[in-house]
Amino acid sequence: MIIVLGRKFANKIIEKINQCKKSSTLRIVGHENAFTRDRILTAKHVVAMIIEPAKQSLQARLCEFGVKFMKGAVVTKQAFSKQRQYVNPEFIREFYDENVEMAINEGELITFKDMHLTGIDGTRLSCENAPELIAEYGCSGSKKDACTALASVAYDLIERISYDCQIGSYSRSERDLMIMHLDRLEAFCAEKFLIIADRGYPSYKLMEAMVDRGFYFLLRLGDNWTDIIRRTNSSGDKDIKYDYKGKSYNFRCLKIALEDKTEYLITNLDRNTLTIDEAKRLYSLRWNVETFFGFLKTELVLENFSGKTKNSVVQEFYAAMTLANVCQCFINNADGKIAKNNVGGERIYVHQANRRQCVGRIIPVFLECVFTESKRKQDRLWKEVEQFCERFSEPIRPDRRPDRKLPRDKKFYANARKPNLS
Repeated sequence: MIIVLGRKFANKIIEKINQCKKSSTLRIVGHENAFTRDRILTAKHVVAMIIEPAKQSLQARLCEFGVKFMKGAVVTKQAFSKQRQYVNPEFIREFYDENVEMAINEGELITFKDMHLTGIDGTRLSCENAPELIAEYGCSGSKKDACTALASVAYDLIERISYDCQIGSYSRSERDLMIMHLDRLEAFCAEKFLIIADRGYPSYKLMEAMVDRGFYFLLRLGDNWTDIIRRTNSSGDKDIKYDYKGKSYNFRCLKIALEDKTEYLITNLDRNTLTIDEAKRLYSLRWNVETFFGFLKTELVLENFSGKTKNSVVQEFYAAMTLANVCQCFINNADGKIAKNNVGGERIYVHQANRRQCVGRIIPVFLECVFTESKRKQDRLWKEVEQFCERFSEPIRPDRRPDRKLPRDKKFYANARKPNLS
């Protein structure tokens, strides 16, 4: 379990933000002279504002930010929007990639037989109906009039941090983004990863690529794989041989009996490495990537993009993914300590850290640490955060399925849909 990476992640990002003006990757191509003059709104201020989730309107955030970190200076949203267009989204991506590298190489992460259980899945992201965004990402909906992007993550199902994130056009295939994930993960040695994905991903071409590159996988088959499913029904664990371009590929198809239905999984792991019971348990963990998307969209308000350009959307996407890993590391730390307190206690239910309370505390402290030069004060603030996350816990109620409240037919004020643009 990740114990100390939360503070390490945050401090590494803070150090990089403080040195951002000197970075060769900060500025987009063609604007190498941006942020060279000493203005009220510096590169450090702009990057810090990009990192902060858009839970309020942009102008309200700028006013609050100016009071706290700019000696009361008032910055208009037009000025900020102009300056942020000079920031290269790949510079924000560096925060994410460097922390992922630290986690894999130094994190002592929990694995399954020396393999990271890595769930891959995609989700739709609602964007503003701006011409530039529609041209870049396309639209969804019955009338094809709702600008929507496709995002995908490679997510550690045990440690609950992501190893790679991608965003692209809504019309792209999730398999295309999965190949991009594999390109990133291969740099850390493909044999370290067990890829777990839902029924929309399996194809012979994709499985061949993963075998050739050294990845292990456990994929759920859709109902259209009738030939393999029919051959597996009799044994429950069937060896499948597939020949393609002079190469032979050996897979296993597993029949998983559930309470109300039967599912089929395909893998390239042998029986000594993965049993049917283990496959069933591991695949059930895939749901963690779905809850991660909920965490991104509710706690980090990922879809409340504060800009209407591709540059701003990609910046905030990478920023949210970076903050998600930082927050989750602190939450993992708190969960571990709460679990120890649960042992031998009088609580009816097992407890975990309250995610919303934790995020609401971590992000303000993160911004305060960005503009705090005292190392002693930073350490004190992070210690308070760790104690806070441990103190505010909530029970995990198994099989709880409350009735979903029906939404209103319409809102009273149409302009209240996107508060960040007010």
